[in-house]
Amino acid sequence: MSQLLHTLIHQQFTMAQAVNVMDIVDSRSQEITAAMEALKTNMSVSYKLSIPFYMRRRAASHNPKRLPARVRPPDAAPSKVKFKWKKRAGKIQGDETASKGKEVHKEDSADKKIEVKEDVMKAKRLETHLWHAKRCHMKDMWGYRLALCTTQKGARAAHRATNTATTLQDTSYYHWVCISGNTLHRKLDGVLLPNHVTLHRVTCSHLYHVGKCLGPVRVYWTSEDTVLLRLHPAIISSCSNIGDLFPGLSVKSLCDAFSQFTLHGVRSLELLVKSLTLSHATNSVVKDVWDQLSDNAFYYDIMSGTVLGCEVVIPPREHKVFVSVLDTEITQPTHRLCPDEKLGGDILFRSALTNTSVTSTITSNKDRETLPCCMYKDPVTSALTLMVPRGTGTRLWISLVYSGGRVVGLQDEHSLNTDRGRLTFPVDYPDTAAGRRYWEEDGREREEKEMRRPPQKRVKYAELGITSPFVPDWAGVCGSDDISVIRDPALLRTLPTDLDKHLVTVSLSSVKRGNFRPGSHVYYFEGSRDETMSNDPVYSSEDQYPVVGYLTSGNYCLNSGKGGGIALILAGVFKKVRQECGALLVRNTTSKQYRFVDVNLIF
Repeated sequence: MSQLLHTLIHQQFTMAQAVNVMDIVDSRSQEITAAMEALKTNMSVSYKLSIPFYMRRRAASHNPKRLPARVRPPDAAPSKVKFKWKKRAGKIQGDETASKGKEVHKEDSADKKIEVKEDVMKAKRLETHLWHAKRCHMKDMWGYRLALCTTQKGARAAHRATNTATTLQDTSYYHWVCISGNTLHRKLDGVLLPNHVTLHRVTCSHLYHVGKCLGPVRVYWTSEDTVLLRLHPAIISSCSNIGDLFPGLSVKSLCDAFSQFTLHGVRSLELLVKSLTLSHATNSVVKDVWDQLSDNAFYYDIMSGTVLGCEVVIPPREHKVFVSVLDTEITQPTHRLCPDEKLGGDILFRSALTNTSVTSTITSNKDRETLPCCMYKDPVTSALTLMVPRGTGTRLWISLVYSGGRVVGLQDEHSLNTDRGRLTFPVDYPDTAAGRRYWEEDGREREEKEMRRPPQKRVKYAELGITSPFVPDWAGVCGSDDISVIRDPALLRTLPTDLDKHLVTVSLSSVKRGNFRPGSHVYYFEGSRDETMSNDPVYSSEDQYPVVGYLTSGNYCLNSGKGGGIALILAGVFKKVRQECGALLVRNTTSKQYRFVDVNLIF
C-alpha cells in the first residue's frame, strides 16, 4: 500500500503541468471539418443558430421559410413538399369509381376551399387583426373578426393591470354616424333619451325607435346642428337602414373611417405620453394641457366626457423600447381642481378628424409623421379612447403595446365591467333586438352542448325545479311578452307604483359564499334575512319562492372577493327589498343551493 502511494505521488510531480491546445485540435480536426461542412450545406441550420434560444423552433430546421425574415437565408428555396391526391380503388377492375375517384376527390376539396374562403370573407378584419390573431383567441361577432382574450393571460391579469397599470383594447369595430339638420335637438326627442345638448363633450344616452330601446350610444355634439353618435355594430345589424331612425335629417355613416383604441387604468395618461409626442405646430393651450398629462394624479381631475383634439407624432418603432409602467408609485390627488381651470377653451375640443378631406389625406399617406388625433374620457367607464384615421392605427397600436399596455379582449372587458357593476352590450340588454338575438344563440349553444352528453350524465332540471335552464323566461316574470326596462334616472329614483311590472337593472353580491353564472334565477324571500343567516336555504319541492328575475352576467368579483353579477328584476320587488320587507335569493340552474345576496340599483 505504501509503495502504491509512493508511485502516485511520484507521477504527480513528474506529470506535465501544461496542456497543448494544438495537439487536441489535431486529434479532433476531422470532426471539426465535418461539422463546418454540414453547416455550409444546410443553410437553414446555420441561420437558425443566430436566433436566440427561446425563439428557435424545431420545425424550422427543414424549412427555411419558417425562419424570421430578418435571419432567413437570401437564397432560401421554396418547400418541395407536394401533396398528391390518392385514387379511390374500385372493388372490380374497370369500375367507374376507380377512374373517377381522383376527379371526385378534387371537386370535393375545391368546394371545401371555396366555402372556407367565403366564411373568412364574411367577417371584416380590423387594422390590427394580424397582431391579435397571433396572440389572442378570435371569433366572428357582429360581422367582425374580434379578439376574445389573450392566449397567455386571463381576467385576473387584466384586473391587476387596470388597478396598477393600463389595459389596451382595439375598439375600432364601433360605428360613428354624423347627423345634421335644423332644429336637431327637437327632432331627436324620443330618439335619444336623455337628450341634452352638451357642446364639445361626450355624453351617454340610449337610442330608441318606436318606443323600443336599441342600445346605448355615445353622443358628441360638435355644434347645435351637428352631432356624432357612436353605435355598437349589433345595433347597426338590428336595423335594416340606419337612416330610418332619423327621418328628415342628413345621416352620414363614418363606418371604418377611424381606428379607435381604449385605455383603461390609473396609468393611462402616462402610457399616452410615452407612446405619442405632441406636434410642434400645436396650439399653446393644448401644449399646456399635454404637459400636465404626464402627471398620474391629473387623470382624476379630468371630467368624464372631456374631448381633446390635437396633432401628434408617433415615434419610429426601432427607437421604441419596452418600458414597464410599474416602476413608480401612484399618489392619490389631495384635491381636485375644477376641470374648467385646467381644460378651459373650446380649442381643446376641435379635432381634424371631423374633416373628411383631412382624413382621406392622412389615410392615403400612411408614412406622414404628424397625424390628427382625438381623445376623450368615456362618461361611463372613465376610460380614455384614442381616435386616429384608418391606415395609421397599426403604428399607434404597436407604440402603445411597446410602452407597456396590457392587451385585453371582449371576454376580459365583460369580466371587468361585471366586476365594477357596469353593463355590457348586448349581454345585459335582453329587452333589445340585439340582446334577444344574443341570448337565443347562447341558449342554443348551451342546449346543444348539454344534449351531447349521455342521458345519464345530463342535468335533471325538472328535479331541480328549473323551467328555463338555457334562455331566461322573461315573459313568465313580467307577465307578458313585452319586456320593458326602466332606464330613465328620474324614474329610477322614484319608481312609481304603476311601473311595478317593469324591470330594473341591479348589481348583486353574495352575502357569504357562492359564485353565480349567467342565467341564474333570482328569487324573492319573504321575511327577515337575519333569521336564516346562519344557513342558506336549500331547494326542496315544497319551496314557494317566486322567480323575480335572472342574472345576465355573473362571475367571481375580484374587487369584493365574492360572487356577484348583473341581473334584471321586477321594480316592485326591488322596492320591497329596499324597504327591508324581504330579501333576494340566487340559485344556479345546476344547483339546489340558494344564496342570499345584497342588491344595488344601477342608474
